[in-house]
Amino acid sequence: MNKFIELPVVDEDEIKSETVNISNIGRIFPSPQNSRSSMVELNYHSIADAPVCLEVNMPYETLRSYFMT
Repeated sequence: MNKFIELPVVDEDEIKSETVNISNIGRIFPSPQNSRSSMVELNYHSIADAPVCLEVNMPYETLRSYFMT
């Protein structure tokens, strides 16, 4: 059974909600530029063979707590 999480993703100057399959999430880490944001790295690559990272408008500890339960 697939589980999904809805993340508030920063896209340029706006925040949009994006649904992500939890099994596609590789790692999460604090944003180096903003303490109120986190980075989510997905387990797949873009067409240009670059890792796909999403900037999530949520503090790292809050986001991390979703995966600890």
